[in-house]
Amino acid sequence: MVIDITTTSVGRDTALHTFTSFFKYVTFSGYFRVVVTVDPAYSVPSEERSRTLSFLRDLREVDPRVTEVVLEEFPRQVGLPAALGVLLSHTVSPVGVHLEDDWEFSGAVDLDGLIDDLYGCEATQIVFGNSHMARGGTFERPGEATFVTDTKVPLVRLERPSWAAHYMPLGPHVHRTALWAPVVARALAVNDPSLCVDERIREQVLAEDGYDRHRVHFTRDVVVHDIGRAWVARHRKYRSLTPEHLDRIPENGPLPRARTGTLDLRRSAELRRRAERVTPGLTHTYQKRPENFADGHYPVYLERGDGAQVRDVDGQTYVDFVAGLGAATLGHNHPVVTNTLKEKSPRGLLLSLPTPSEVTAAELLAETVPGVEMVRFLKTGAEACAAAIRLARLLTGRDEVLLAGYHGWHDQLIGSSPGVPASLLALTTRIELSSAQDDERLLEDLRVRDDRIACVMVSTPYHRELTTGFLTALRDACRQAGALLVLDEVVTGFRLAAGGLGEHLGVEADLICFSKGLAAGAPLAAVAGPRRTMTAFEQLRVSSTFAGETVSLEVMKAALRHYAQSDYYTHIATLGRRLREGLNRVAAEAAHAPVAVGYDPMPCLRFAEDRARNACIAEAFLAGMAQRGVLLRRDVNFVTAAHRMEQVDFALAAAEEVFAERRFREAVAGGQRVPT
Repeated sequence: MVIDITTTSVGRDTALHTFTSFFKYVTFSGYFRVVVTVDPAYSVPSEERSRTLSFLRDLREVDPRVTEVVLEEFPRQVGLPAALGVLLSHTVSPVGVHLEDDWEFSGAVDLDGLIDDLYGCEATQIVFGNSHMARGGTFERPGEATFVTDTKVPLVRLERPSWAAHYMPLGPHVHRTALWAPVVARALAVNDPSLCVDERIREQVLAEDGYDRHRVHFTRDVVVHDIGRAWVARHRKYRSLTPEHLDRIPENGPLPRARTGTLDLRRSAELRRRAERVTPGLTHTYQKRPENFADGHYPVYLERGDGAQVRDVDGQTYVDFVAGLGAATLGHNHPVVTNTLKEKSPRGLLLSLPTPSEVTAAELLAETVPGVEMVRFLKTGAEACAAAIRLARLLTGRDEVLLAGYHGWHDQLIGSSPGVPASLLALTTRIELSSAQDDERLLEDLRVRDDRIACVMVSTPYHRELTTGFLTALRDACRQAGALLVLDEVVTGFRLAAGGLGEHLGVEADLICFSKGLAAGAPLAAVAGPRRTMTAFEQLRVSSTFAGETVSLEVMKAALRHYAQSDYYTHIATLGRRLREGLNRVAAEAAHAPVAVGYDPMPCLRFAEDRARNACIAEAFLAGMAQRGVLLRRDVNFVTAAHRMEQVDFALAAAEEVFAERRFREAVAGGQRVPT
């Protein structure tokens, strides 16, 4: 018996591992005819590609069971759907094995037994158990899978409630060609080309009501592992999500060129004039107002961002440490975000009933953050904080709250502010944790009013680091008072650690509020915590039409996986520390006190204790930095996954010039003229 092995490859050397491991672990009494397409994707280095092609041509020498090798090498990238079409045209055997070039076998496979089971179970396909599906708990969750009996090889079948029940995966498998090939061909011909091939095949199975017509089984044992992700990460490439393009991490372009004069802000000024006629306050985000930077010496409008650099509407580029007010954790135009948008948006943004994305996103967040068992999604950090307070009031039967830090603009969060009813202010006490003495004051305030406080909500100050001792004492004091400890991790979540300050210091809260880095800049927020507190949300009218918007949830899942699988946390901490220490070194060389404080991944500028003087000096500093191609905030700044060492050093070189600049020295001197 001769069966076809069909394989799609991009020419990377992972194919060597795929075939050598297959031949090592697979027992089979017949012979193989190998058909391989090679699509020049991923910009595989020519030496690696040549080595791979040579190996494929000589497969008959690798294993004596190989009788023929058909190698289709495309002169240009055609995409996976077209490559699969060519493979189908070469298929001749009634049973086939399909491989891809990014898997490695690690367990024994009885191919003769599987072929007998394929016919005995009247299955279209038997998939080799793989690490990708196993790690998600697909075969462990109740109701998702059942064992198949009376087979030569232990098999399992996914039940209809499983998320993968209608998939016919392209991962390594054995199939009956007469059943499998027509489904694939129809899927490629008629289904949405913006979807990945696996999704297109799934859509076809659904359209044909094919769950029973196209039975798919899996080996119970995990016998194959994904090695493509490691190759992608090593080469800093990303998968193509449509046939037409292949994205990769945005390359940081050339550093901003030196500017000797003032910034050209003419188009910014014109847009500003137009905005002032139609938008009260000029912009929809308070922290983006020009007066919060260096008004008149700083761009007002940006038109695009790539990696860690942005370009303003007047065509000037900058290294960006504002990073979407901390939300753009991966930088701008990162394929983890943009590729997910391209892949998922064709399904619809907001469907009329809950979607699986709500479930899988909540499961992933619970798996990622210590202490989290349940999740409610919202759209903004302020919403999350307001919802947490409402839940705390329900659980405790109390109305008063203690707030430390900024938690959003809602009436019960913002404190004394125009338009906020005075009656609400009586329910809220705000304490700024400016010093260790304020930490003690917060603890004392809780002790004095312990029977009236529903919760204490804390977001860390940026200019100083809170301690494990303080946060532990606060948690214990909350428990003794019967109040909830709520950590506002809107900024610190997925920056100091996945769980933010609480995880960073090893202290679990009763409730956690996330946003910003939760979905790498996509609009999403969450309240999360243990089951004992979160279940009471069922009693509350906390609701948002847009909370279940699918694309942001899918971006969140992609971002959280990328954080976990990459060196993201180490990277941003290392570069942030270099930026903070470098700024302080440059300041010392200019006979100035340290100017950068706070946490490594988010250095905070602080030029003076007095707020007015600090603002004056910071404005002069930001103006000089912007002129030299660096965007900073007056207080907390952010390093992203896209920043590189040369960009940090570029910023430090600019700072050295600014510290020597007359305008900055006069600001430090309190407005007095400084001799040249």
